[in-house]
Amino acid sequence: MRRSKTTAALATVLAACAVMLVEQPVADAAGGEELYLVATAYTFDESGEVQTGTTSEGDANTFSATKATADTSCTDGTYALKPWKVTTLKWLYNSTGVPAAIAPTALSTITTASDTVAKGANRCGQPANLTSTFTYSGTTAVKPQVATNATCTGNDGKSVTGWGALPTKVLAYTCTYYNARGVVVASDTLIDNVAYTWFTTKPANCTGAKYDLQTTLTHERLHTAGLAHVDQVKNAAQVMTPASSACDTSRRLLGAGDYAGLKALAARATR
Repeated sequence: MRRSKTTAALATVLAACAVMLVEQPVADAAGGEELYLVATAYTFDESGEVQTGTTSEGDANTFSATKATADTSCTDGTYALKPWKVTTLKWLYNSTGVPAAIAPTALSTITTASDTVAKGANRCGQPANLTSTFTYSGTTAVKPQVATNATCTGNDGKSVTGWGALPTKVLAYTCTYYNARGVVVASDTLIDNVAYTWFTTKPANCTGAKYDLQTTLTHERLHTAGLAHVDQVKNAAQVMTPASSACDTSRRLLGAGDYAGLKALAARATR
């Protein structure tokens, strides 16, 4: 079937911002119970290929304009859940390949993002008193078990966050393993260190393909916690939109929907 130019452009954007999701049973590294694997990617789109007036889901320019005209951070309670949850997760950091410009601050930024999700720190004045735990357990020479083609390469029982090459448009990729009770047992995150420039403090007059590490890791930790993506346009102010805009720091803390999702997961954890 022949597609119009507008239809083809829209398809390009949708493909760029689609979640990469794989769920399959895998063997436990210790030879015990069966585990399940889910892999998710955080992407961006700056193609500019969608023509004015067309419907677009995920185009960076459209996304920014939507946020600027109507901030729904604390009025949009939309969230989506996956079938797993975190009770306590100990994570390790491998600094190999960290960009030199953020090397002194990358770990503290990743820790802040992890704590944001564990406690539910938000933009809306809700109490940050959730009880899941993401505990930093030190540095490691072990690499995240994520390949450069954005596939999961195995479960060693460790949760490692680190740096490496990823496919075009993928900012970070997370592989999460959970057991038959729906409890996460390991979660690895690889952050791209080839195609994009990262910052931990937003540069003055920020331009170009510069991305906020804290926003990205908050999104990835929410995946690990058990949240799925929401709509890029309808829920633009929530952290769990599937794509991020360059230079954006507005979603370092949770929106109302992100927070509500974590509350729902906390309620599930008590059952």
